Amino acid sequence: MTRAASPAWHVCEDCGSAYGLPTAAPTGNGTGPALCVPCHTEHLTRHAARVQLEALTAPIVGAWAAQWMRAGIPFQELLSMAEHLTGADMAEDYGDAYRARTLRLLARAYPAPAALPEDVPPLRTLIDPAALPALRECRPAMPEHGISRPFFVNDRGEAVTIFPRVDTLTFLQADGVRVLIFTGHAQRTTGPVFGPHGYRVPAHLWAHVEAALTGEGVTA
Repeated sequence: MTRAASPAWHVCEDCGSAYGLPTAAPTGNGTGPALCVPCHTEHLTRHAARVQLEALTAPIVGAWAAQWMRAGIPFQELLSMAEHLTGADMAEDYGDAYRARTLRLLARAYPAPAALPEDVPPLRTLIDPAALPALRECRPAMPEHGISRPFFVNDRGEAVTIFPRVDTLTFLQADGVRVLIFTGHAQRTTGPVFGPHGYRVPAHLWAHVEAALTGEGVTA
């Protein structure tokens, strides 16, 4: 893919050696840096590692703090214990070396799990565009019935709501149909959490899909 083929593609701002699409800004407004597929995958992988670390440690550390505060240990003493455990009470150079050494020791002591939990999305997903459901019509919001957003009906007769801030890729096919693929939400997930991986969008509905992706037509 060259820039001439698609003006939306730019040189990757990380490696500078491949073309990529602009990513969504974390705030949901505007776009972030253009990243090629390998660099974008690396960003998502690092984000997943950080999120998993927070998810694993937050309940344990939180329960530990709650237990010992209830037992009467002052908060400042618990904080000192946490600082000592992480080397935060050391000089900067010593603290960095201590954390690096401890992390390496822990990585050797506790091997990686043999299998990922089922709710962890794969880094790569094969998608057959022909197997994706197709959108057939767009219907306006009906606040009198508690429906605050315009929605669509697919070829299976199901109601479909497309929310703003989802990360997407779009491919225009020769017949004018666009293949809309969901890649995440506000750069916080990799792949759809619920529902299909995307939709086939006929040309006459594309403007409505674009409006849904930007949040237009939402009633209070």
